[in-house]
Amino acid sequence: MLGFLLLISGSLGSMFKNSGEQENQEADVKGGGIIMIGPIPIVFGSDKSSVQTLLILAIVLMVMYFIVFR
Repeated sequence: MLGFLLLISGSLGSMFKNSGEQENQEADVKGGGIIMIGPIPIVFGSDKSSVQTLLILAIVLMVMYFIVFR
């Protein structure tokens, strides 16, 4: 339930934040994701800094996986 509330509040916050900006401005969107298949991560991203951040997160998740399931 907390995740759902965070999703809704983030969507509403960005909608009201961007309502005062000009329509002609282009946004530079950067992002990525991690797909965890068991302890094995698949990392993808649109730029180098996003991928580096996600690799660190993937390593932390792998360590947590091995600690919890050991």
